[in-house]
Amino acid sequence: MQNQDPVLNECAARLGVSLRQTEDQLTRDMLAATASFINCVGGVNGDNPTEITRSDVDTIIATLANNNAYTIMDNIEGQDKFGKLCAEVKSWVIDLEARWGNKGQAKAA
Repeated sequence: MQNQDPVLNECAARLGVSLRQTEDQLTRDMLAATASFINCVGGVNGDNPTEITRSDVDTIIATLANNNAYTIMDNIEGQDKFGKLCAEVKSWVIDLEARWGNKGQAKAA
């Protein structure tokens, strides 16, 4: 596409280059994310592939790590705080019921 305005011509050319670079990056990411095919060979049943074993899992982990696969281990570790919060809320409800009794329910109705 050509336009008489040189600024628009330059923008169109830059957008074309950007489009191709984006397509290249998307294609590379798609190919990198495609699962490779690894036969399990550490089992004892005599078939190929065999049943999965720890050595097969280790091979898969090493393959993914060597190919710069994204991991989920970089996340912040969670903590179990639900029990404490529920106990606190329950104690607040008990305190409110002791203080207000059925008055709050009567006003709400």
